[in-house]
Amino acid sequence: MRLFVGAVAVALLAGCSSSAISVKQAEPVPPDELYAFQSKPSGVSGKVTVVRDSGFVGSGCDIVVYVDGRRAAKIGTGQRASFYLPVGTPSLGAGLAGSGLCAGAAIRTISASVKPGKESVYRISGDVGGFYIGPYVDYR
Repeated sequence: MRLFVGAVAVALLAGCSSSAISVKQAEPVPPDELYAFQSKPSGVSGKVTVVRDSGFVGSGCDIVVYVDGRRAAKIGTGQRASFYLPVGTPSLGAGLAGSGLCAGAAIRTISASVKPGKESVYRISGDVGGFYIGPYVDYR
């Protein structure tokens, strides 16, 4: 019986993670939820795209993407947002939007890489432990 209960618990936890999707599969964030970095800056620049996984985990809460501490977009599950940034290593963050159950978690940040004329892609994923932001990996 214990083995059965353990197997069910593992199966439930395995089903409680978000699902990676390709950049092309992700829907664009609606224009009214893009707040900053939508125009190419003067000088040399690159593009950063953030893709949020699809799936049930965290689907009730939107996530706000931050660039160097500035609100850049609100992104829902299965969506993507792109930002035009000067070349360098900006801080890229993600934090829960809203109030109630969707508030209170710390903003998680990473150091992004912006290269001249190139696109860097990052992924927001989630599981029972929370949500995470990191480099996008194409598993296909």
